[in-house]
Amino acid sequence: MFKNLVPQDQIFFDMFDQMAVNIVDGALLLKKMVDNSDNNSEYAQQIKTLEHQTDELVHKTLSHLHTTFVTPIEREDIHRLLVKLDDILDLTNKASAGIDMNKPKTFPREMADLVEVLVESVRIIQQMVALLRHLKKKSQEILDLTVEINRLENQGDFIRRSTISRLFQEEKDPFEMIKWKDILGYVEKATDRCEDVGDIAEGIVLENT
Repeated sequence: MFKNLVPQDQIFFDMFDQMAVNIVDGALLLKKMVDNSDNNSEYAQQIKTLEHQTDELVHKTLSHLHTTFVTPIEREDIHRLLVKLDDILDLTNKASAGIDMNKPKTFPREMADLVEVLVESVRIIQQMVALLRHLKKKSQEILDLTVEINRLENQGDFIRRSTISRLFQEEKDPFEMIKWKDILGYVEKATDRCEDVGDIAEGIVLENT
């Protein structure tokens, strides 16, 4: 009974850290799919496994949230972070599933650039999440990382829009156009969710320092 009255700092931050590890691993696997299309199905399955593991972490963390009396940050912020972190891997999984289903021989030349933006973004998210457990001491570092996340999101949005514009002009097969529009959209939306995580982290800093 009394253990639920004790702040469960480590539990929530440990869960965030593990989710961040899974998200980075998922993005790196997506990069491998783009760099080496011979193993698309294998990489896609590994991403799907990570996505399922992360869903389980979300449910486990929510269970702790419902039974913990004192939390290190606001309950609403914990819930929002869980949802947005989970969304990043969900969208990575959708992109990989789209690639695996269509089994392309070649990729739009900008695809590797967009995936690289996602990889950079999730690595920053991993740093940011790790710093949350040291909120008072690391607040400025967290805020600095949010600026970089915003820059990367803008870069990802530009790559997606310019790629789709080029494909509309050059691609003769409408099915190819639709396919890549969806896949590029999933990757870019994943960078959007990274920006959302940054916005939440920024809000947590401003509320607690």
